[in-house]
Amino acid sequence: MGERLVINAKGEERIIYPQETTQFPEKKIPVVNEESILRHLTEARKLYQEMAVGQREATVNLEPQNKNIPVFIWLLNDFHAGSVHTDYERFLHDYEIIRQTPNFYAVTNGDLPDNFLVDTAQAAGVYEDTITPEQQGLLVQNLLRKLDKSGKLLATSFGNHEDFIQRGGLSFEGTWLRDLSCPVFNCGGLLTIKLGEQEYKLAMTHRFWGHSRLNPTNAAKRFMEHVYPDADIIYLGHSHINERLSFFRGDKWRLAVVGGTYKLDDEFGLKRGMGGGGQQGGMVLKLSGDRKMMEVLDSVDTAQETFRVLAEIEEIRKGGGDAPKR
Repeated sequence: MGERLVINAKGEERIIYPQETTQFPEKKIPVVNEESILRHLTEARKLYQEMAVGQREATVNLEPQNKNIPVFIWLLNDFHAGSVHTDYERFLHDYEIIRQTPNFYAVTNGDLPDNFLVDTAQAAGVYEDTITPEQQGLLVQNLLRKLDKSGKLLATSFGNHEDFIQRGGLSFEGTWLRDLSCPVFNCGGLLTIKLGEQEYKLAMTHRFWGHSRLNPTNAAKRFMEHVYPDADIIYLGHSHINERLSFFRGDKWRLAVVGGTYKLDDEFGLKRGMGGGGQQGGMVLKLSGDRKMMEVLDSVDTAQETFRVLAEIEEIRKGGGDAPKR
């Protein structure tokens, strides 16, 4: 029983309990050393940067098989591999033309896998995917590796569907694209293309603020103005809208491209006005090496036909004949 002690003039009491003397000679004393912590964080940041796959800017030197003919660069985005709504026949048709045709190259700009997970905001998309996210990743990896090994893949960039796996502490580029020889833009980037006597600056990112259904290239122009003001070509994906625009800004003509999709029967997009459920992707950028000339063609088929005609004209010139009249 403790001792009672009067604590004020009202006679109120407090019980005073006995205080024991207890010692803990081996008690661990925690040490918070800010200098040591900051050294650790500095080293961790250095290791992270060294191990990271992504970059923001890169240069590619093109030496096409036929230097007297322009190059054609497939603008591939929003493939959505794995989805039941994707047009695989059209994709494979375009893909094989790129692989088999001289002077043809590719860049990719995100959402190559559909990659829905059960814990994403749109988890219902899982029921539209007929292969697992891992299988989708392997498919995309193999498709890009074949282009990369043949020198046809110039750069690849991120998409929000690739980034779904970040919930598990992984990055798509670090998991599936680490061995590519081409640059990987994990947050978008600027690709400087050197071709013959010319240099073209291609700014690309999957999406950017300022998207407008009424003015689909608005976000591309904002991306140029706020991030890469020297860009000649500005290329976005994400909206599943197909649109291209030639416009004069600053002291030069530029191209803005929104790349459409191969996911043409997307009910989610159709219900939300995203390109009427999907507008056909697969546009091709045509660049000349002898003079500054750039053009966006509506399809890989159009690009192939353009190349065929130019190749015929070149053969006639080499033989000293006249080009066919059309």
